[in-house]
Amino acid sequence: MRCSLLSAFFFPVLALGQAQYDARILSYEGIGQVCDGMVQPRLKIMNQGSEVMFTCVVETWKNGLIDNSFNWELAVGAVQDEVRQPTFPAVEVSDGDMLEFRIISVNAQPDEVVDGNNITVSITDDATELSTAIVMVDLVSEPECGPFMWSFHDASGSVVANGNVVVSQAEEVWVELATNACYEFRARLADDGSSGDCIIQLFCNGELVEDVSDLSSGERRVGLHTGATVGVTEEENVEQVLFPVPVEERLFVTGIQGNGLVRTSIMDATGRVVRNDANAVIDGRMTIDVQGLATGRYILTMQDGDRIVRPRSFVVE
Repeated sequence: MRCSLLSAFFFPVLALGQAQYDARILSYEGIGQVCDGMVQPRLKIMNQGSEVMFTCVVETWKNGLIDNSFNWELAVGAVQDEVRQPTFPAVEVSDGDMLEFRIISVNAQPDEVVDGNNITVSITDDATELSTAIVMVDLVSEPECGPFMWSFHDASGSVVANGNVVVSQAEEVWVELATNACYEFRARLADDGSSGDCIIQLFCNGELVEDVSDLSSGERRVGLHTGATVGVTEEENVEQVLFPVPVEERLFVTGIQGNGLVRTSIMDATGRVVRNDANAVIDGRMTIDVQGLATGRYILTMQDGDRIVRPRSFVVE
């Protein structure tokens, strides 16, 4: 008799821990900025139920009113604890709108566990306008920073470029995006990462457009809208070389096409222009005086009329 009572007592608890139909929203993975008056929601959803998930109904609410109900059909079912990232119907939005996503059912059965069924997202209209579609990502991880990950996401939330940066690493990454398109750049610390002394900056056409170095919250996201041109005009089959690196008093540049005066601009790591000048190019070579510049990392841009050479970085020691 005692055994029967114990079984009756523990069975409901066991059943609660093994829900058959239970999906959970882990995060919102779509971009958070208005794009042509719309936003394309994307969610990271886990199947926590014991049954293989083949369908999942999710409602989208905007500012407290239902916008749409979408039956997500999986071509290949998701087993327990498997995570997927579906996109949902686009929603008309404007700055300040609040979107809420609610899981209603799994495999046409009501979701059995309420926890994790809802997520709310605030939409903004603060994407940075870029002059071209080429972005240079300046990544520096000092001893007290990192490791961290970075990524570009298109309007659907899909990753179009990404990378990892380990502690005490520095690199420049050039990313060519589509023209006249919406993107979101994200930088996120690794689970065991430290947020001190990080430099994560985005440059476009030689100008600092976003600084997301502060990772004290664990992750930063910024919206971008690319320009109508692919990028600045550059010499074909010619590569400019800067030396020595690091530099102390004079910076030498080779591989410049033609002769004459070239306008140069030097920008420090904060994006502040510290020096503008006109330098003579002789036989494809140019000398730039960097005396007086503080120790650190700089960006050099060179312009000859309407032709702008791809920005280059150098270090002053």
